[in-house]
Amino acid sequence: MTLVLERMYDVYREYMVERRDMRSAHLPLAGSPWPLMLLLATYLYGVLHAGPRFMAQRKAYDLRKVIRVYNIVQVLINSVIFLWIVIKMFVVYRDYNFSCQVCNFTTDYRGMEEMYLSYSYFLLKVLDLADTVFFVLRKKQSHVSFLHVYHHTMMVIGSYFGMLYVPGGHAIMLGIWNTLVHAVMYLYYFVSSYGSQYSGWWKKHLTRMQLLQFVHLAFHFGIPLFFNRECKFPRFWMGVGFLQALFILGLFMDFYIKSYVVKRKEQ
Repeated sequence: MTLVLERMYDVYREYMVERRDMRSAHLPLAGSPWPLMLLLATYLYGVLHAGPRFMAQRKAYDLRKVIRVYNIVQVLINSVIFLWIVIKMFVVYRDYNFSCQVCNFTTDYRGMEEMYLSYSYFLLKVLDLADTVFFVLRKKQSHVSFLHVYHHTMMVIGSYFGMLYVPGGHAIMLGIWNTLVHAVMYLYYFVSSYGSQYSGWWKKHLTRMQLLQFVHLAFHFGIPLFFNRECKFPRFWMGVGFLQALFILGLFMDFYIKSYVVKRKEQ
């Protein structure tokens, strides 16, 4: 038993101290994994069990004003991060390599800039968990689907480990796409809160935009993974990005077919 515990500690120290990017170790939620694990465990238990039980005998809360403010905050933060990355990568530095972009682990301005962008993106994914909390408090438990909970949970976990091991580099394309899509998505939520007459045509095109995102990301990670053996970006994380893009693409494709193809035929 002692040997097992020692081995577990050695593995923990290797991956959480020796191999990780220590530049972010002092930042909130970026050091030890335990606070984040507790946060996610609380989130999952709350939105799947405790929350629905709490709301069972209560009326849905009217959170329209709160959610409108939240949506605008999300639009602004996602837009700022998206524009910051795009302007810096493609206007200022102009050296982004679509076939293989390695991470910058230096402590110079650009290296620290990419690290803090990765950290900001991670915090943004933590903030996204509020979406599910709002669904529960509004008694819209049907919206708390497997796709919704899985996507939100994995984005937090993925952005955390991305920040630890591959902050920026080839994975920065995920941040570009995700912040763009979320800026549009939360703008859609904000507009639709005033009535479907202002937003009816957005929803289908927003789903198509999400599908395009994951198709491109599958190619973005897949091309260097299978065709560029010289790429110094960690192949393990290339594989994770590729498989995750395919899996989420499959889930969104299933949602799109059920929501727009099957329903249209039934009508």
